[in-house]
Amino acid sequence: MAKNLHKVPKKQWSKWPELCQLTFNETYVLMQHNQKLFLHPRQDAARQEYWDTTCWNAAWSAADAALKALKHMSEGAE
Repeated sequence: MAKNLHKVPKKQWSKWPELCQLTFNETYVLMQHNQKLFLHPRQDAARQEYWDTTCWNAAWSAADAALKALKHMSEGAE
């Protein structure tokens, strides 16, 4: 099990398999340190507190998407 580095509620964290937990952590860190990759070139940078929320929400979405992909793959393997 991966470490819950970014304070995802324990109930949710335990529902995700390790791949999804790692997806959350990696997405969050990648986005947090690379805001320019995710904004339009002409857009001003977001305030850090706003950007942190955006990163957290995107990381949650990525972990959920990874879970859906895992379920889809396991259904296809049957």
